[in-house]
Amino acid sequence: MKKASTKSIYATFKPLWDQGKNLSQVDPKIGFAIMSFAVNSVFSAFKQNNNAISDSEKKDLETWIKDLANTKKQIESPATVEEYSDFLQNMFANVDEEDRHGEVTMKTSASFKLVGELVDVFGQWGAIPEDWNKKSIFS
Repeated sequence: MKKASTKSIYATFKPLWDQGKNLSQVDPKIGFAIMSFAVNSVFSAFKQNNNAISDSEKKDLETWIKDLANTKKQIESPATVEEYSDFLQNMFANVDEEDRHGEVTMKTSASFKLVGELVDVFGQWGAIPEDWNKKSIFS
Protein backbone atom coordinates (compact mmCIF):
# COMPACT_ATOMS: atom_id res chain seq x y z
CA MET A 1 0.00 0.00 0.00
CA LYS A 2 1.32 3.41 -0.95
CA LYS A 3 2.04 5.74 1.94
CA ALA A 4 0.26 9.10 1.79
CA SER A 5 2.70 11.94 1.28
CA THR A 6 2.62 14.87 3.61
CA LYS A 7 3.74 18.36 2.76
CA SER A 8 6.63 19.83 4.65
CA ILE A 9 5.91 22.95 6.67
CA TYR A 10 7.92 24.89 4.08
CA ALA A 11 5.87 23.51 1.19
CA THR A 12 2.68 24.33 3.09
CA PHE A 13 3.58 28.00 3.51
CA LYS A 14 5.52 28.66 0.28
CA PRO A 15 2.37 29.44 -1.78
CA LEU A 16 1.29 31.88 0.93
CA TRP A 17 4.75 33.47 0.86
CA ASP A 18 4.55 33.79 -2.92
CA GLN A 19 1.12 35.45 -2.69
CA GLY A 20 2.39 37.86 -0.06
CA LYS A 21 5.41 38.68 -2.20
CA ASN A 22 3.17 39.36 -5.22
CA LEU A 23 0.74 41.45 -3.16
CA SER A 24 3.61 43.48 -1.69
CA GLN A 25 4.11 44.97 -5.17
CA VAL A 26 0.61 46.44 -4.98
CA ASP A 27 0.11 46.88 -1.23
CA PRO A 28 3.35 46.56 0.76
CA LYS A 29 1.53 46.58 4.14
CA ILE A 30 -0.71 43.65 3.25
CA GLY A 31 2.11 41.82 1.49
CA PHE A 32 4.31 42.29 4.54
CA ALA A 33 1.63 40.88 6.86
CA ILE A 34 1.24 37.76 4.71
CA MET A 35 4.97 37.27 4.19
CA SER A 36 5.60 37.75 7.91
CA PHE A 37 2.99 35.10 8.76
CA ALA A 38 4.64 32.60 6.38
CA VAL A 39 8.13 33.29 7.75
CA ASN A 40 6.99 33.08 11.37
CA SER A 41 5.13 29.82 10.74
CA VAL A 42 8.09 28.11 9.06
CA PHE A 43 10.63 29.54 11.51
CA SER A 44 8.51 28.40 14.46
CA ALA A 45 8.46 24.84 13.16
CA PHE A 46 12.21 25.00 12.55
CA LYS A 47 12.87 26.23 16.12
CA GLN A 48 10.86 23.31 17.50
CA ASN A 49 12.56 20.77 15.25
CA ASN A 50 15.75 21.54 13.31
CA ASN A 51 14.85 18.76 10.87
CA ALA A 52 11.45 20.29 10.03
CA ILE A 53 12.95 21.86 6.91
CA SER A 54 15.70 20.73 4.56
CA ASP A 55 19.00 22.54 4.01
CA SER A 56 17.77 24.08 0.75
CA GLU A 57 14.58 25.20 2.50
CA LYS A 58 16.73 26.80 5.23
CA LYS A 59 18.53 28.80 2.54
CA ASP A 60 15.18 29.83 1.09
CA LEU A 61 14.00 30.85 4.56
CA GLU A 62 17.08 33.06 4.91
CA THR A 63 16.16 34.70 1.60
CA TRP A 64 12.56 35.13 2.79
CA ILE A 65 13.81 36.89 5.92
CA LYS A 66 15.96 39.27 3.84
CA ASP A 67 13.03 39.96 1.48
CA LEU A 68 10.78 40.58 4.48
CA ALA A 69 13.26 43.12 5.87
CA ASN A 70 13.36 44.90 2.49
CA THR A 71 9.57 45.01 2.32
CA LYS A 72 9.43 46.37 5.86
CA LYS A 73 11.60 49.30 4.71
CA GLN A 74 8.87 50.22 2.19
CA ILE A 75 6.17 50.71 4.83
CA GLU A 76 5.82 53.31 7.55
CA SER A 77 3.82 51.02 9.82
CA PRO A 78 2.44 47.48 9.63
CA ALA A 79 -1.12 46.84 8.46
CA THR A 80 -3.76 47.34 11.11
CA VAL A 81 -6.55 44.90 11.88
CA GLU A 82 -8.96 47.22 10.07
CA GLU A 83 -6.78 47.50 6.94
CA TYR A 84 -6.33 43.76 6.74
CA SER A 85 -10.02 43.13 7.40
CA ASP A 86 -10.96 45.57 4.62
CA PHE A 87 -8.51 43.86 2.28
CA LEU A 88 -10.01 40.43 3.07
CA GLN A 89 -13.57 41.66 2.69
CA ASN A 90 -12.79 43.17 -0.72
CA MET A 91 -10.94 40.07 -1.88
CA PHE A 92 -13.71 37.75 -0.71
CA ALA A 93 -16.40 39.95 -2.30
CA ASN A 94 -14.57 39.87 -5.65
CA VAL A 95 -14.13 36.10 -5.61
CA ASP A 96 -17.70 35.58 -4.42
CA GLU A 97 -19.02 37.84 -7.19
CA GLU A 98 -17.06 35.87 -9.78
CA ASP A 99 -18.40 32.63 -8.33
CA ARG A 100 -22.01 33.81 -8.38
CA HIS A 101 -22.11 35.71 -11.65
CA GLY A 102 -19.12 34.71 -13.71
CA GLU A 103 -17.67 31.61 -15.19
CA VAL A 104 -16.31 29.45 -12.40
CA THR A 105 -12.82 28.19 -13.19
CA MET A 106 -9.94 26.54 -11.37
CA LYS A 107 -8.71 30.09 -10.74
CA THR A 108 -11.94 30.80 -8.84
CA SER A 109 -11.36 27.73 -6.69
CA ALA A 110 -7.73 28.72 -6.08
CA SER A 111 -8.86 32.23 -5.11
CA PHE A 112 -11.31 30.85 -2.53
CA LYS A 113 -8.53 28.65 -1.14
CA LEU A 114 -6.26 31.69 -0.93
CA VAL A 115 -8.91 33.70 0.93
CA GLY A 116 -9.19 30.83 3.40
CA GLU A 117 -5.44 30.84 3.94
CA LEU A 118 -5.39 34.62 4.34
CA VAL A 119 -8.02 34.38 7.07
CA ASP A 120 -5.43 32.57 9.17
CA VAL A 121 -3.03 35.47 8.69
CA PHE A 122 -5.79 37.59 10.23
CA GLY A 123 -5.25 35.56 13.39
CA GLN A 124 -1.87 37.17 13.99
CA TRP A 125 -3.73 40.15 15.45
CA GLY A 126 -5.70 37.98 17.86
CA ALA A 127 -8.79 35.83 17.72
CA ILE A 128 -10.32 35.54 14.27
CA PRO A 129 -13.86 36.98 14.13
CA GLU A 130 -16.43 34.17 13.93
CA ASP A 131 -17.72 35.24 10.50
CA TRP A 132 -14.16 35.04 9.11
CA ASN A 133 -13.35 31.88 11.03
CA LYS A 134 -15.98 30.09 8.93
CA LYS A 135 -14.02 31.03 5.79
CA SER A 136 -10.70 29.71 7.10
CA ILE A 137 -9.36 26.51 5.59
CA PHE A 138 -7.27 25.67 8.66
CA SER A 139 -10.09 25.88 11.22
